[in-house]
Amino acid sequence: MASLTLDGVQALLKHLNLEGTVSFSTIADIQSNPLDIYQANLAEILVQLTNCEPQSAYDSILLPNDLGDLTVVLPRLRLQDVDLEKLAGDLRQKFPSSPLFASPIPDGIHLRVLFSPVTLARLLIPYIRDRGALYGRSQLGDVSEDRASPRAQQKVVVEFSSPNVGKEFDGNHLRSTFIGAYIAALYQFMGWDVCRMTFLGDWGRHIGLLAVGWSRFGSEELLKKDPLRHLLDVFAQVNNLLRNEQEEAKNLPAQGQENVVEHATISTEKDEFFKRMEDGDPDALVLWRMFREACVTSYTDLYGRLNIKFDDYSGESEVNAKTITDVEDMLKENDAYRESDGAWVIDFEKHGYKGHRTAIARFSNGTTSYLLRDIAAVLERYEKYSFDKMIYVVSAKQDTHFHQVFNALELMGLAELASKLQHVSFGKLQGLSPKTDSGGLLLGDILDQCHNAVEEFLEDNPEDFAELREEVSTSNLADALVATGLMTQELSIKRGGTFTYDTAKMATMDGDTGLTLQYWLTKLDSKLKGVRIVSEELDNADYSIFTDESFYDVLRLLIQFPGIVKSSFKNFEASIILTYLFQLANTLEAVLGEDDEAESSNLNLAKLAFFECVRYTLSNGMQMVGLVPLRGEAEVRSAAIPSLETRAMTD
Repeated sequence: MASLTLDGVQALLKHLNLEGTVSFSTIADIQSNPLDIYQANLAEILVQLTNCEPQSAYDSILLPNDLGDLTVVLPRLRLQDVDLEKLAGDLRQKFPSSPLFASPIPDGIHLRVLFSPVTLARLLIPYIRDRGALYGRSQLGDVSEDRASPRAQQKVVVEFSSPNVGKEFDGNHLRSTFIGAYIAALYQFMGWDVCRMTFLGDWGRHIGLLAVGWSRFGSEELLKKDPLRHLLDVFAQVNNLLRNEQEEAKNLPAQGQENVVEHATISTEKDEFFKRMEDGDPDALVLWRMFREACVTSYTDLYGRLNIKFDDYSGESEVNAKTITDVEDMLKENDAYRESDGAWVIDFEKHGYKGHRTAIARFSNGTTSYLLRDIAAVLERYEKYSFDKMIYVVSAKQDTHFHQVFNALELMGLAELASKLQHVSFGKLQGLSPKTDSGGLLLGDILDQCHNAVEEFLEDNPEDFAELREEVSTSNLADALVATGLMTQELSIKRGGTFTYDTAKMATMDGDTGLTLQYWLTKLDSKLKGVRIVSEELDNADYSIFTDESFYDVLRLLIQFPGIVKSSFKNFEASIILTYLFQLANTLEAVLGEDDEAESSNLNLAKLAFFECVRYTLSNGMQMVGLVPLRGEAEVRSAAIPSLETRAMTD
C-alpha cells in the first residue's frame, strides 16, 4: 500500500498494548516513519515534565552519534533560567514508566534515551512487513513545495547522461548517467511520475565538422559494424585536420602570406554544412539523421547493460524553429534581446543580473546557439509533459549556462516556469583512460573494462554468489554485477567531490562495494527461500532474541531508514543511502549464521520475519539509488497477514 493510515498505526499500537502512548502530533510523520512514533512519544513526555512548547520538545530530539537511541539536547527546549545539567538528572528521576523506553541516562546537557529492545522488535517488524517494498517512502515526498496538498501523482523530468554525437563518452557523461539514474529512481520510489530523458548533442557546429569528416573518412560498412567507434574516429581525424589548419592560419601573417581565408577550408565547410542543416537542406538532414539514428540504437543497448532505460531520446535537433522564434520574440518584447556585430545576444547586464553580461543566442551567420535551443527546449518539454519539476544533471562546469537559461526565462516573463527547473551539478571524475588503440573513450569501453574485472573476480572466488551461479553463467553474472559495482563506486562519494574511477576497487568485496550489497541480499534470499510466515503465529512468537546486542543493532538501523531516505531526497546525495546500506550490510554477518533452532519454533519464526524486514530494507535502498537487486523474488509466503489498516477496522 502507498502509506499507512493513522488508524492503521493506532491499531498496531493497540495490538501491542501500546495504545495511549502517543497522541500523534501533526509535527510527526508516524504514517511513514516508525521512528517518529518514538520521537512523538518522547516529545509528549518532555512537554509533560517541563511544560515546554511541543515544537521545541520535538526539535530537541536527535539521533545520537554514540550513546543511546535518541538524544534530547536540553538547550533546545528553550527553558528560561534552568540549570540544564540538574534538569537532566531531574528528568531521569521523573521519567514515567514506558513500554517504548528504558530508563534515560543524563549526560551533561543531554539526556540519552534507549529503546526497549523487545517492544522495538514487536512494533517495527509488523510495520516494515506491512510496508514491504514501499518501506522508506515518505508521504511528504509526494507534495511539491508550491502546493498546499498533494495530487494523485506529480511529474518530474530528469535529464541526464546526454552524450554528444561523434564525440567520446567522458567522465562528465559517466557521472551524469549514474547520478541521474539515482535521482530518477528515488523520485519514482517516492511516487512521482518520472520521465527519464537524455538530451543528445545532435545539432550544432560539431555536427557540421563531423559531416566534413564523413566526406573524407566515412564508411557505411564501418558505421554499421560499430557506429559510435567509427563516428568517433572520423571526428578525431577531421578535428586534427582542423587544428592543423588553424595553426597554419596563425603562422601565415608572420610569413607575410596572403589569402588566409583560402586555408580555412574545413572551418568554412563545417559552418556551411550546419547552416544547410538549419535551413532544412534535404541532403544535409539525411546525413545528420543517419548519424543520430546509429547513435541512438547503440546507446540504447549500452544503457541497457546498466539497467537504464530512457523514456525520451531528445536532442537539440528536435527543438522546433517556431519555438525558437517565439523565444526571441518574447525576449524582444521584454527589451532583453539586441543585435551585436551581426549576432543576436541576450542582455542580462541591462536587467541587473550580476555576473552575466550578454550571451550569444544567434550567430552572425544566422545559426542558433546551444543556449537558445536549450531555452526553447524548456517550453516544448513543459507543453509536452506539463511537469512539476525538471532536473538537469550536468557537470558544475555548466553552472553559468543553466543560470543563463533560468534567467532568460525570467526575462521572458516565465518566472514561474523557471522556478520548476533545477540544475544538479557534480564534481570531477579522474582515472578514466582510453583504449590504447583508439583516440577516445566510449561507454562500451568502460563497460567492457568493468566486465573483465568482475569476471576475473568471480573466477578467483568460485564460492561467492553460489546461489546465483546455479542459475546463470559466470559471464552473464559478471554482466549483471557490472552495473552494481560501477554505479555504487561512483554514488558512494558526495556529488561535489572528485570521483576516482578504479576497476580494481569496483570488482571486489573487500570493504564497502556494490558486490558486497548484492552478496548479502542473496544470502537473505537463501535464508528466506520457501519460508511461510503466518501472522497469527508471529504475534505469539518469542521476541527475546532481540535483547541480543547484534540483533538489536540491526533493529536500530532498520528504524532509521525512512529518515535516511528523506535526507537523501532533500539533498540529492546517493551517498547518504549507500553509507547506510553499507552499515546495515556490515551488521549482517553477526546475525545471518546458520539456524540451529527447529524450523517450526516461535523463536525461529520471529527471526525469519526479522530477516524479511532486513531484505525489504536492503532491496528498497538499492533500488532507490538505481541498482537492480540480482535475485529472483525469494519464495517468502506471508500467509494471512492483514494490513495495519485492516487491523484498524477489525481490532
